[in-house]
Amino acid sequence: MYIFKPILEKNWENTAKSDAKRIASQTEPEGLEQILDIPYIDDGEKGHLLDIYYPQGTTEKLPVIIDIHGGGWMYGYKEINKYFCLKLAQKGFLVASINYRLAGSVLFDEQIRDIFAALKWLGENLSQYPADMDNIFLAGDSAGGHFACVTTAVNLNEDMQKDFSVEYIGYDFRGVAAICPAVDLLSPNFLMNVNVPVLLGEKSHKSPYRKYLDVNKIASKDFPPFYINTATGDFLRSQVYKLKKIFDKNGTEYRFHDFTEKLNGKNLTHVFNVVDPFSVYGDMANEEIAEFFKSRIKK
Repeated sequence: MYIFKPILEKNWENTAKSDAKRIASQTEPEGLEQILDIPYIDDGEKGHLLDIYYPQGTTEKLPVIIDIHGGGWMYGYKEINKYFCLKLAQKGFLVASINYRLAGSVLFDEQIRDIFAALKWLGENLSQYPADMDNIFLAGDSAGGHFACVTTAVNLNEDMQKDFSVEYIGYDFRGVAAICPAVDLLSPNFLMNVNVPVLLGEKSHKSPYRKYLDVNKIASKDFPPFYINTATGDFLRSQVYKLKKIFDKNGTEYRFHDFTEKLNGKNLTHVFNVVDPFSVYGDMANEEIAEFFKSRIKK
């Protein structure tokens, strides 16, 4: 057994308790349709469910945001991002929030196949809902931000699709939001490297998927426009600046916001706009995401 796996699992157990307390203290937004626990693979697996949210009484087709939750690749389900997704839906979107199986029980390539299965299902089934299929956007926070980058790269490249045994999902993203994303797990940084054997297996150095843990190795000049953010108290802040540097090198269009403000005398933290979308700066960041996506809508 990988020596650090129990330590990582204990960390995520503590995070789960913190998330439960956070969610219990928040009030669910009203006025939104919620279609919950839709299987995108009908096998009874919790990791193969998704939710759909949109404003009640919608009579027009809405631009779509597909959200991939974070949690260090090892933790979390769509519910930890529910209020974030609901607040985005309030801003005039249909939001689909997806699960995937977690590292520790599956490897990274299986997680990517789960995400592609969810995206494929959405492409084939969102016409049942008030969804504008010409305007689909992707969002992800932390590890979900890394998944969003990898998913975007793979969907644009047939050779990468062959690597993962997946197919083009049938549509391209009009834009992507990477919220405090992990970008390079192969950097000489113990905090990030400790995840690699859990994602790739104990012989991780021989894994054909190793390059996908460094976005710089897979980023394409064909990437769509990105919104990226971080904050002074974000422990992945230096990683986010790496993504900015990658985009500068590739000429990728992006909007970048490093939130240096304080809330109640404290620095804003990692994925602050996801964990507290009701706060003034959380709402500010989410309004920026909404505005950025709306600016990319194809008429």
